Amino acid sequence: MTHDAITCKRLILEYLVDYEDGAMPEDVRRDLEWHLEHCPPCLVFLKEYRATGRTLRMLKPKDVPKNLAEAVWGFVISRCRKEE
Repeated sequence: MTHDAITCKRLILEYLVDYEDGAMPEDVRRDLEWHLEHCPPCLVFLKEYRATGRTLRMLKPKDVPKNLAEAVWGFVISRCRKEE
């Protein structure tokens, strides 16, 4: 995989959830892990993503309204697309 802004954004938007859930095909997982080892900004993002997940898991489900989660996800996607 190459290192450019478009590749990184595509990796984040398309693969991160499957990667974290363990649902990614092994060959794609290896490619993504290679990319993460060689792309410091993506590795930083992964670490921040995991830290955010740990923080959110500490909240009780009733504390995070469904519409808030949807709004946050929509914001992240729109920001990534805006930078393309």
